[in-house]
Amino acid sequence: MKKLILSIISILILIVVIIIANFVIAEKNGAVISKGKPIIKKSVIKQALLVIDIQEGLTGKLATNNDYATESDELITNVNQIIDSSTRKNIPVIYIKNEVSNFLINILNSSLAKGSRGAELDSRLKVVSNYIINKDKNDAFSNPLLDSILIKNDINKLMFVGLDLAYCVNSTIQAANNRNYDICLINDAVLSESDTLKNEMLGKFKQSGYEVISSKEYFESVNQ
Repeated sequence: MKKLILSIISILILIVVIIIANFVIAEKNGAVISKGKPIIKKSVIKQALLVIDIQEGLTGKLATNNDYATESDELITNVNQIIDSSTRKNIPVIYIKNEVSNFLINILNSSLAKGSRGAELDSRLKVVSNYIINKDKNDAFSNPLLDSILIKNDINKLMFVGLDLAYCVNSTIQAANNRNYDICLINDAVLSESDTLKNEMLGKFKQSGYEVISSKEYFESVNQ
């Protein structure tokens, strides 16, 4: 009996070690920033709006993070207004979705499991285009489809809304910078896990030379 118990304990420990190791490897791979091919800058500015990770499993009814859920109503109201304004000015709106296909990670948290309701765009979000990019890493450019859409539309400036500033938004901005895009964040249409972290990240983006504006300023700029 003692040997059986020890065997069971050993198996359980091994399973835990495998899950943890898989999680660490997945986190490391997910944080890799793509290089890409730098775009050729043109004199005429052509913008696109990137709407990042506003999904049922993050901001919607299936959200597991209370910080995101609490701020979601205001976030989505602001984002929808920005989407409306962008559409009126023929600015492409591109939606980014995070989907997790790693079985072991989904055992721990299946809120964004590929094919699940949680991986879908938040039902309150206005969807005005067929530009929906699925990703399994922080960097949205890890899906080559994003490069393809931007190049096809001659885009040279990216406007960022969504979450999280410290993770997927940050990684996608770094990848966009590698490709020579102009970058702008709309500060009342982005989220992080706390206001402190959000302000810290926005400060870092400003120091890096990226443009940070309010939605009101965005409306004024596109209506000029």
